Amino acid sequence: MESNNDIANFTSPRQVRIVSQDGARAMIFEAGETRPVHKDLWSVAIAAGLMPEGQLEKKEPEPEPIEEPEKNLSTEAMVAEGLLDACKTLIARGNPNDFTQMGQPRTAAVKKLVDFEFTANDVRRAFEQAMFEVENPEVD
Repeated sequence: MESNNDIANFTSPRQVRIVSQDGARAMIFEAGETRPVHKDLWSVAIAAGLMPEGQLEKKEPEPEPIEEPEKNLSTEAMVAEGLLDACKTLIARGNPNDFTQMGQPRTAAVKKLVDFEFTANDVRRAFEQAMFEVENPEVD
């Protein structure tokens, strides 16, 4: 059961979408809107420029999972996985400057996160998959 210490009100100075790092929670704020935010989203909310009301209870940082490098991945699979991670990062950041007016990631924003060549179709497919995973966290 969640306690009152798990929720804090945040106010957004602009329209923004925030997504937890694990993709399990997401919220959309309108400019000037104040809403209760679960502590899983506090760091993302602050990074997106939202302002908390009052003092936040400090949360112990979770240890970073150690990921084993995947072996025998094709170049195509490595590009797809790297772009998927980059798209999830852009979604979590919620910076509208990272996206076009049509809502697609800007090539320049993606290039800052990856160090390999890719096509616009690669980004489109990765972004569609990232949005699906963010909007449907229970599906893996």
